[in-house]
Amino acid sequence: MHIGEKIKGRAKDLRLGPTELAKIIKTSKQNVYGIYRRDSIDTELLFELSKALDTDFFTIYSKMLSAGKGIEEEMSEDANTLGTDLVSVKKELNSIREKYALLKALYESKTGERLPEF
Repeated sequence: MHIGEKIKGRAKDLRLGPTELAKIIKTSKQNVYGIYRRDSIDTELLFELSKALDTDFFTIYSKMLSAGKGIEEEMSEDANTLGTDLVSVKKELNSIREKYALLKALYESKTGERLPEF
């Protein structure tokens, strides 16, 4: 498991940039970027981040413990999930490209104007 990625993801979900998060936890933007790269984190800092991001990051570790998983197993599952998510995003992007091509062709046939390629 990569706790920094989980923290970064939650901040992104909340639309909270590194500068804003830094202000909340009273640190610098550079330190926040460092937090995003961490594989492990001090409990006091994790507690502050949990409050700031309204998320109990400790439950991530608790779930691993109750499932009898080690860090390596969790990382492997995270990688599998990311792979699945990537395939899904690629399919969605291809669908959007197809729709754009159809709408572009329709627009160009109706107006005679050329639109940029996507």
